[in-house]
Amino acid sequence: MNRLGIPPALAVGRTPGKSERRNALPDKQAWLDERAAVLIARISDRGMVLSHEAACTLLAERHATVASQLGISERSAQPLLDHAALDALADEIVASFTDEEPGENLFALARTVHISVSVFGRLISGLAETLLFYQSTTATTAAERAARQRETAQLLSIAGMIQAEHTQGPIAAPPALLARIARTLTTAADLTDNDALTQALRRDATRARTAATAARPSH
Repeated sequence: MNRLGIPPALAVGRTPGKSERRNALPDKQAWLDERAAVLIARISDRGMVLSHEAACTLLAERHATVASQLGISERSAQPLLDHAALDALADEIVASFTDEEPGENLFALARTVHISVSVFGRLISGLAETLLFYQSTTATTAAERAARQRETAQLLSIAGMIQAEHTQGPIAAPPALLARIARTLTTAADLTDNDALTQALRRDATRARTAATAARPSH
């Protein structure tokens, strides 16, 4: 490449052949997998977990839309999905979960939800079952399982510390904690093929979501 940044083949006026153009950009699936890995890391940095499958689906849809809007091929649009674009997309995804207050210290948030000891205990049990599920399932990749185990264990720890501060009910908790618990339980319910576990996790997720929603100020 010369001082102007022009490849030698173009500097001497020669047009690259089809094989050169074809090799200039990575295979679509390999490129999509690599971009998905970067997006997953960006989401993780913001305190959330995104599956590889979901990341690939989201990026493929976004990539096709951009290519269509610009009137170019999807292959030509690949360089547009750079690190800056992935950062912006990660921010957009996390912003859609504002009820969970991503990135915040859940233990330090205002505890405006009041939930019975028995219901809170069921949520803790549901998190424990979810953790056990991720330790044995093969429904996701090893990296995703590790990330979801870590997220679930963190929620268990915070819920346990909050419960320990109460000698009797009801238990005061942050709405964001219950919102995250609801999402975590729902995700596990979607992945397991154990019908009994699915039903139990969905019931607990509904309890958590209902409590979190009830704490929202009315307008």
